[in-house]
Amino acid sequence: MSVLRSGGWSVRPSFSPHGPTEPVTLLFDEMGFTQLAGDPAVAWQTPWSEVAHLRLVRRRANVMIVAVVANVLYQWRRRIPLSRAQFDELSTLLALHGGREMPRSRRNGALAVAGLVTLASFGGYFGGLFTTAPTSSILSALAAVNLSTRDVPGTWGVSTSASTSELETIMPAPGQVITSNPSTTLPAQDSAFNLAANHFQRCLGIQNVNDRIYGLAGQSSTYQVSSAVFSSSSFGGIQVESTSQYYALPANVASDVNEMSQASFGRCFVESNADMMIGRSSAATPDLSNGANYVAHTFAKGWVSGGSVAVSLPVIGVAHANLVIIVEAADHYEVTLAALVTNLSSARATINNLANALLVRATSSSAVSA
Repeated sequence: MSVLRSGGWSVRPSFSPHGPTEPVTLLFDEMGFTQLAGDPAVAWQTPWSEVAHLRLVRRRANVMIVAVVANVLYQWRRRIPLSRAQFDELSTLLALHGGREMPRSRRNGALAVAGLVTLASFGGYFGGLFTTAPTSSILSALAAVNLSTRDVPGTWGVSTSASTSELETIMPAPGQVITSNPSTTLPAQDSAFNLAANHFQRCLGIQNVNDRIYGLAGQSSTYQVSSAVFSSSSFGGIQVESTSQYYALPANVASDVNEMSQASFGRCFVESNADMMIGRSSAATPDLSNGANYVAHTFAKGWVSGGSVAVSLPVIGVAHANLVIIVEAADHYEVTLAALVTNLSSARATINNLANALLVRATSSSAVSA
């Protein structure tokens, strides 16, 4: 697969709030384009199917690419002049994916951009023309997606202390809000993380360089918010927590879903997390293989995958328990539900109800990203 690499660009707006806008290098191939922005570079990958209103504008020595991605109008300006051969090569490639070259004159070029802005505003893009959705709105939506006391009525306890649950060995601290540039904040790669990564990649049959979950191909979310930990003595004892993530580009979620849609993902993901949980709770180096896919019956429209595995955590006095992890995705959102429960068979209905509540809210919160 041939790749066209073009450096010397800047982009407006940034692909994430307060993210880098220059220097930008663009990589084009048959599947889509990749933007490398900033130093060190942060990568965003976008398939051609997510690109609309693609235009190439030449104004004297200046070249600009205009496109709508995820309901936001972006402009890439070339800071270094292109040779005629370079321009023709770029024009030919963009034309293969619906791009149009606009007139060369300065006046017509400006009118072309103005026309795209007008088109974008009437198409519902105006609010995201130069910025993504306001940070406060996104964070509020993420918090609203997560588990809350409304989902666990009755005698459930609530904790925001990271020391109260073994779930904190694999989940963010309760109530934690993470705001960072994509792909710059990665999970702590201690020995337990490496153990989990190796297990997952071997189980799923994927190389580290191509793995978006633990590996080098992954892109961290723009924002992430975690719920409190909710616990109950029901079902022999149960603890649950959720964490919701927002990605500026739905294409990143779609790429994750593509990997997570493999038939064995649920089993491989929960086994790897169980390895990490046990590894961080003790000096053991487990390599569990007793997991199974978990089918969460939900009625909301969205992507869902899950897994369950039996675990033993003698360091905290738990001889027999079950770890359940359910991952959901819709538009800009990915939501993870984790449950540690003694009697899984009797807790299934409750876990499924929680998963359904999360998915309903994730799908209804997608309007915030527009």
